[in-house]
Amino acid sequence: MTDPGAIGLGTTLAGRYELVAEVARGAMGDVFEALDRVEGSKVAVKVLRAEYLADESMRRRFRREGAVLKALDHPAVVRLLEVAVDDDGVVFLVTEFVDGETLAERLSKGPLSIEETDALVDALCDGLGAVHRHGVLHGDLKPANVIWPGEGCPRLVDFGASKILGLDRLTATGEISGTPAYMAPEVLTGKADVDHRIDVYGLGVVLYEALSAKPPFHDGHVGRLMMKIDAGDSLPLDAVADVPDAIARVVDRAMHRHRDDRYADMAELKTAWQRARQA
Repeated sequence: MTDPGAIGLGTTLAGRYELVAEVARGAMGDVFEALDRVEGSKVAVKVLRAEYLADESMRRRFRREGAVLKALDHPAVVRLLEVAVDDDGVVFLVTEFVDGETLAERLSKGPLSIEETDALVDALCDGLGAVHRHGVLHGDLKPANVIWPGEGCPRLVDFGASKILGLDRLTATGEISGTPAYMAPEVLTGKADVDHRIDVYGLGVVLYEALSAKPPFHDGHVGRLMMKIDAGDSLPLDAVADVPDAIARVVDRAMHRHRDDRYADMAELKTAWQRARQA
């Protein structure tokens, strides 16, 4: 019998997926590289943490991530292969395995060049645009949730904090679902209903960090961090990175503290970036 609290390397789920390496730990579940014994191929398996198995709301959110990924077919969004429940009640997702490094790992070596960031903007604006057209918000954009494969475009992963418009909120039981340092002020403070502009904001923060290798907001105290984000208290990008003024203005607008002053959608952000590159 599979003990949900003892899942680790060597565990085989559903008699098929053998966990061979730990890839990442998330808020809702852990991600493993696994061997699909049926197909003989590498896959990624995300297992819902044992402490959440008895929580129907968390199980529902996890299954929703599967539904989100199944509905999407875009080269910048990781492809879902299966949503499954082991005979012993372990809930897990199986996705394609993207061989590469996260954007966070790349940025540990220094900022991206403008040319590299062009590829990031193209892929993520197009991928997020597709996500939004399905009525879904990602809700947890950050460098750790972007994988850059050896070949091909950057890929979006982890829709665990996603919001399906009209069904529920990004926050549940008063708890924030996502990573505060990358979240829009209206999410952190609950001042307004959220819409796709939270992802415009999140991408702006990711671009700020991509070009500077520094997050715009940092504080070891969560309360002070939230106050800084709500006030928009960060240095302009061109004060911490060697970038053209036009590029800095695009990033600053994307992460504006007031959502009505951000770009209306991903297409507008991408167009503004392209115009800034031609300036």
